[in-house]
Amino acid sequence: MGAKVSAVLTEQLGVLSDYSLREVRAVLVHVCGVPVHEEYRSSTAQETHNVASVTKSVIGTLVGIALADGSLKSLEQTLGELLPEHRAVMSPAVASIRLRQLLTMTAGLDADLPDSSVGAWIQSDHFVEGILRQGVVGNPGTFAYSSASSHLLSAIVARATHRSVLDYATEKLFEPLGIKMTGAAQPLLVKASAAAYDKARFAWPVDHQGINYGAGWLKLRPQDMAKLGQVYLDHGTWQGKQIVPQSWVQDATTGHVDVGAQGADRYGYQWWVTTAGGHPAYAALGFGGQLVEVVPDKALVVVFATHVDTLASVAQGPSLHFYQNVVSGALVPTLP
Repeated sequence: MGAKVSAVLTEQLGVLSDYSLREVRAVLVHVCGVPVHEEYRSSTAQETHNVASVTKSVIGTLVGIALADGSLKSLEQTLGELLPEHRAVMSPAVASIRLRQLLTMTAGLDADLPDSSVGAWIQSDHFVEGILRQGVVGNPGTFAYSSASSHLLSAIVARATHRSVLDYATEKLFEPLGIKMTGAAQPLLVKASAAAYDKARFAWPVDHQGINYGAGWLKLRPQDMAKLGQVYLDHGTWQGKQIVPQSWVQDATTGHVDVGAQGADRYGYQWWVTTAGGHPAYAALGFGGQLVEVVPDKALVVVFATHVDTLASVAQGPSLHFYQNVVSGALVPTLP
C-alpha cells in the first residue's frame, strides 16, 4: 500500500511548479494508525513550524476536555458567566453569547478578512477586551470565520482551569500524545518577538495578558499534527487511554452550521466538516496549506505542512483546496 500511495502523491505533486513544490514541507499519510508515507522536503521529521489555524482545532479540543473534567459546565454558558471580570466592557448582546456559538463561529463577532488578516483588536494591548468592546458586528447564528472567537475560547479555558492554556494542554493533551512541549517558548505575539519565536523549537505565543493565542501560531512537528488527527480517528483514545471524550470527538466533527465555499461544507466545534471521495471527512485547516484531514471510513489521516507564511507566498503557492483535492481525488480512491 505504501508504494501505491507514494506513487499517487508523486504524480499529484508533480503538477506543481518548482516554486510551489519548494513550499511543501512535509506529507504524512497514516492508514489504520500505521505510517504508509512520510516525506520531508527541505525539512526534517523533528523540525517544528507554525501550524497556523490548526491551532483552533487544538483549542476546541481543550474546551471538550475542560467540559469533561468539570472546569467548564456546559456549552450554554455565556460570555458574561465565563469571563465575568470583563463584564463591564460587554454589551448585553456580547454578554449573552454562548460557548457553543464561539465554537461554531456563529456569535457575530469580528470576522477575519478574505486575506486572512484579523481585526484591530490584535494590535491592541488587550486582545480579549478589544474583541469584547468591538461587540457583535455580524449576524449571530450565521457562520463567519473568526479568529476573535477562537482567542476568546483560549481565554475561557485559561480562566476555567486556573492555568495557562499551554500548561493545561501539556498535561491533558500534548504529553499523553507524546508531544514534548517542555520548555516551550511563549513570546508576546508582536513583531518584536519574531526572532525568539523562530528560534524556539516549540512555541505558543501569548497576548499581553499572558493568554496563549487561540487562533494560530502554535509550533508543532508534522507528526504531532498527525497525532491530533489519529486521536480523533480513534474516538479520542491513544494507546488504550481516553484522552479526548468520545462524545466530544463525535460532536466536534459533526457539521453544526453551513459555511459555503470555504474548503468545507459545514463547521463543527473548531473543525471543518466535509467529504473526501464521497466519504465523510473532517479537517483542521491552517493558513498557507497546513492540513490535518481525517477520513474515518478509510481509517485515513493525512497531513500536509508547508513553508508558506506570507500573503505573497500564498498567492504563488498551492492552495489548501489543492491539498484537499489530493486527498479526495487521489488518495481516497487508492485505498481499499
